[in-house]
Order: sequence, then C-alpha cells, then structure tokens
Amino acid sequence: MFRRFLFLLTFSLIFSKLGYGQVLGWQSFTSVGTIGDIAIGAGSVWGGSNGGGLLQFDLTTEMISKLTNTDGLSSNEIVAVEIDKHGTVWIGFFDGLLNRYSPESQNFEIIDDYQNQSISDIVAFGDSLYIGLDIGVSLYTIDRREVKETYVNLGLSSGGNIEKIGANSVTINALDIWVSTDKGIARSSLDLPNLQAPSSWTQFTMSSGLPSDRINELVVLDGTPYAATISGVSRLIDGRWMDAGLSGTNVLAIAIFENTVASITKTGVFLLAPASDQWQRVGAYGDVTAFDTDGQGNIWIGRKDLGLARYNVDDGWRLETINSPASNNFSSLALDSKGRLWCASQVGGVHMLNEQGDWLNFSIESGLTKNDHRVVIVDSQDRAWAGSWGGGITIFEVTETDTLLTKIDASQEILAGVSIDPNFVLVTDMTQDEFGNIWIVNREAANGQVIPVRSEEGDFFYFLSTVDEIGTRFVKLLEIDRINRLWIGTEDRGIKVIDYMGTLSNKVDDRFDQGLDNTEGLLSNKITALAEDKDGIMWIGTEAGLNFWQGQVGRRTGLINSFVNTIGIDGINNKWIGTANGITVLSNDGRTQTDYTTGNSPLVSNNIQSFAFNEETGEVWIGTTNGLSRFQTPFTAPKENLNQLTGFPNPFILDGFGDHFTITNLAANTSVNIYSISGIKVKTFKLDDVQGKGQIVWDGKDDDGNFVASGIYVYLAFTNNDISATGKVALVRR
Repeated sequence: MFRRFLFLLTFSLIFSKLGYGQVLGWQSFTSVGTIGDIAIGAGSVWGGSNGGGLLQFDLTTEMISKLTNTDGLSSNEIVAVEIDKHGTVWIGFFDGLLNRYSPESQNFEIIDDYQNQSISDIVAFGDSLYIGLDIGVSLYTIDRREVKETYVNLGLSSGGNIEKIGANSVTINALDIWVSTDKGIARSSLDLPNLQAPSSWTQFTMSSGLPSDRINELVVLDGTPYAATISGVSRLIDGRWMDAGLSGTNVLAIAIFENTVASITKTGVFLLAPASDQWQRVGAYGDVTAFDTDGQGNIWIGRKDLGLARYNVDDGWRLETINSPASNNFSSLALDSKGRLWCASQVGGVHMLNEQGDWLNFSIESGLTKNDHRVVIVDSQDRAWAGSWGGGITIFEVTETDTLLTKIDASQEILAGVSIDPNFVLVTDMTQDEFGNIWIVNREAANGQVIPVRSEEGDFFYFLSTVDEIGTRFVKLLEIDRINRLWIGTEDRGIKVIDYMGTLSNKVDDRFDQGLDNTEGLLSNKITALAEDKDGIMWIGTEAGLNFWQGQVGRRTGLINSFVNTIGIDGINNKWIGTANGITVLSNDGRTQTDYTTGNSPLVSNNIQSFAFNEETGEVWIGTTNGLSRFQTPFTAPKENLNQLTGFPNPFILDGFGDHFTITNLAANTSVNIYSISGIKVKTFKLDDVQGKGQIVWDGKDDDGNFVASGIYVYLAFTNNDISATGKVALVRR
C-alpha cells in the first residue's frame, strides 16, 4: 500500500526542468459545485462536492469553509464523505482514491488501495469502513489501514453468470448489511463467516415487489426497511416490498428524521407523515443533490451550485453558502489595473474576484442577456468587456458603490445576429490595440460584418466576410501584431491577415492579400489560439498542434497534447500553451519545456481554457473547465532600474516548511550575490540564473547546498552596465 501524508500548507512545485530551482505556490478556486454527499460529525457538517472540494460548516462557530486540492485533497471531485468513531473524516473520489483527514491536526493521508476503481459510498462501523465500489463492497480496517476483503458478487448475477455488481450505497442496521445496486438489493449479516460467498446474501428485485431494480439508497425505521428507487419508495412488509409513495419518481436518497422517513428528489425534500402515511414536501427548495439528518432536529441538504441548507421545524430553511465563483468554467480571464480578475464562463455568466478577495457573480438574474460568455477583456479605462454566445457584449464599469452594465447587441444595429435569429449575437473574441480601438469578432453575423471595430471616439467600422476581404463568416479569434496588422483565426480557412494601414475610415488602402493555411504549413485550418510574443513571433494554436510565424511557418512538437485551446505570454516571454490535457511552458529562450498536469502538480484540471498574467507579482491565473488555479511564479517583468529593489519576508524564518526569500523588482540582465554581515559571499545567482526575470527566490542555502547560519545577510543586485542596489534580511533558523 502506498501512503502519503500531506499538510494543509500551500502546495509547491519546483521548476526543475527550467533550471530555476524555485519553490512556487498554487491555489485553487472552485465553485460550490454539486454536493453529492453529506456527513455530520466531528463538530461539523461536511459536504463533498463534485468539482468544489470539501465544504465544512462548523456547528459551534457557524462558519463555513472549503478545502480543495491545494489544501491537500487528492481531487476536487468528491463522491462520498463519512465520519468514523474517532472523528476522522474519510473522503472518496471518482478515481478510487481515499483520503483520511484529521480535523484536529489538519493532516491528510492518501490511500490508493482502490485506485482505478470508483467509490460510491463510505459507511463507518466500529473499527471498519464498508466502502461501496463499482465492483461491490469492500471491508477496510481503520487501525491497520488495509483492505481485509471485498464482496464482488452479491448473488444478484443473472443467467448463472458470476459478475461484479456495483454498489450504489451501503446501509448497516444492527448487524444487517444492505447493499443498493442497479440490479436490486442484497442483504446479509455481519455475523456470517464468509460474506464473499454469494450464498451469504439474500436478494430482492422486482420479482420481490420492488418497482425497479435500480435502487439508490435504503434505510431501516423501527425494523422496517425503506428503499429509494428510481420509481418511488418501497418498504419491506412480511417479506414483500410494497409501494410507499412517490411512485414514478426518481428518489435520490432517503434518511430517518424525527421518527419518520425523509427523502429527496431533484425537486425537493419530502417527509412521510406518520398519521396519513402520505409524503409532504418541506419548503420550496429545488435542485437538491444530497442530504442527511443530524439527530438534533435538522435536515441538511446540498443544493446545486449554492452550498448547504438546513431545515428545522422552528426556523424553516436556512442557506449556508460560501463566497465563491458561480461556476467552474473559466473560458477567458483578464486582470484590470486594480488587480481585479474578470472571468467569462460558458455556463455561469461573468465572475469577478475583487481586491478584497471576494467573488461577485453576474448572470441572467443580474441583467445579462445570456449566461454563456466566451471572452472578457479590460480596456484602457479599466472597464471589462464580456462577449457572449447569443447575447452580444456587456460592458462592466465598477464605481465606488456599484457595477454599471452597458449592453451592445443587435438592438442598436451595431452587432448582428445569425441568419436564423437576428437577435442571437455571437461574440467570441475581442482585443484593444495601442490606439484605443476595440476589435470584435461578431461570428456568423448575418449582415457579413464579422469584424466590427470601435474607435476610441466611439465610432464603429466594419470588415466583411466577403471573398474580397475575410472570406468566411466562421471567424473565431483575433490578435493585433506589433505593426498593427489584424490576424484573424477562422474555423475553416486558417488565418487571414488584414493591414488597414492605420486608417479605419479609409478602406481604399486596406490590404487583404495576406494569410496562412495548411498549404503553407499550418497543421490545421481550424485555428484555436493566437498570441504574439515579446520578440514579435506569432504563435498559432490549432486542433492538431502548435505553429509559429517568424517570416515563415514553423511548428513546435512535443506538446503535452496536440489540441491547443489557448496561448499566453508571461512577463519574461515564456510561452504558456494550454491544451486539452495540461500545460506546456516554453521558456523565453526556446531551449526548455516544462509540462504541468493534475498528475504532477496541483493544477485544478487538465482542460485548460485561458490564462492571465500579473507581470508585477509573477502570478499566473489558469482557467479550466473545472476550476481556476493561481500559480505564483518568479516571472515578473524586469524593471528599468534597481530603484525599487526589495526582498520579503523579512525576517526570513527557516523552519523546514518550503521557506523561501524573494528578491524582487530586478532589472533586466541582473546578477545577485548574497553576503554575510562580515562580507563573506554565501550565494551567487549568475546572470543565467536570473534569465531576465523580475525576481529570484533564495532557499537559505549557500553555493554548496548547505543552510546558512542565523544572522544578518546583505543581498547585492547589479546589472551588466554597472547599476547596483543592496538590501538586508534577517535570517532566523529554527
């Protein structure tokens, strides 16, 4: 068995392939997601979310918090949560990994005995766990940390064939164990010596009176079993399953509440009234995805994308949510001058992370026309422009008291809808040039005006999808190069390059005779990404790989995946290639490459959609289809001089937990030496080590790899044209 212990510190990763030797941090941002399981114990209510990580509602402080993969979870895709008798939290994942979390020490243990199987349920009983798997039920001993045995056949095989039956849920009542499956219910006794034998199990199917063989969950109330099926609730009376209501309804889960039975469907929560034996709906909440009861008169439920909610007779319903983005889809990212991160989502509208670290979410309910957004940019006035699939453009202007929304769509006759719906306006990309003009991709515009451009004065000009100009309505994205030519990426014609000669109002001098397609070396005519780097090289992403243009078409091989979704350029000209299966980073000199996936880093998802770079701090924001990652790198843009040279933290405390001292605000072509207070040089960062970065990181070791002693150290930064600056740091070893 392979076990790893992780602590609730920010994850770090070493850029060993790039040769930086820097310890760098990650953080994940996720929506609440779909809570698939709830467990109550260890002083908290725990909600396991599919995509959102683990929610914890502290019953004493009534504060809600969230743990994600960068806090130590193996994944944010949780399917099962359970609390054992010691107050330890057990978390199961789709891929079969099992986490053991101690709320007291805040330590995680990763257990991989069930890896590559699928966990569906976890039930603690004494010193053991009974774990529902896609192959049956497994008995796991807590103290010994080992799998004792697995019950892969429950006697539910058909036609005399022995097959592995997946468990949807496991229920233990007294010494009886009940397993709900897609082929009926299996029951046995924990007193029996050999539960691996199919003969040890009693089977219940539709022939026993069940309305369906697909059983979601089972509970036992006063000795009577109740089964939640996809066609209603049944109860076992005198060996026969009888209808107990909610007929024809997919009952997702069932539990005991206040001496009766509670159940959930996708439309809400229902209680079985003992007097009338009829189901009564509790409140008006819909989108219920999980629930549990706490024995204190409360029903706890999970609500899709909203969090936890609780109900009791006295107070009714109360939502317990956590500030987070409204979705996990981040199709486009942009940073404004205040450090606010704007995010376009294909499912949740527009999200904004403000300066205080709070998320603001904008959707149809907030005034947007559509929730499907494909691009967001920030203009020179610090306004965010968000382009949608069907709703045109919304401009967001943040004031001291509010956020103002302005729409640009077909109603002003500025943008055009598609041919079958004149009001359905597709905007898939935008960019602003150095003159303040905002260029827009109005995909499939019925009037043929697929590239509108708004001048700084507010006038609109248009480039057409005609054969003489762009040649297709299926435009997707655009990029402005350093000589102000417009590169247009299409779905079917490769790239069209327009040189408008800097005169928007004069169409006579426009040139439309430039472009690239697969006959000239492009890997595909379906263009998925465009980005010009700081050396003037145009990088071209396609569905079949990565090209670049430097006077002629070239190709870059060896990417983590050939389907390129997005390309970003950081502060020191590294190329970040986001693919359908991870990230490839090409160094600024083109000599080295590093790949990042969920397998070798705390990246939140492998399906990369977007990047944003803070060149002042070195932060890289990575948008995916299943969350947002923030990656702290040393790649800050070099300063013009060393006037702002500084270092942090100060004092620099070495206590063995990924400590590092950052020397930042470096100029280009800088070297750094670190000296003891007596003038002895202990560490050298040569010009090649710095490589044009705006900062470097010192791990407290000398050039021989040994930790230095506690004391005062001086760092000296100097450029190759004899500009220098110094600073001091107090280093404390513990």
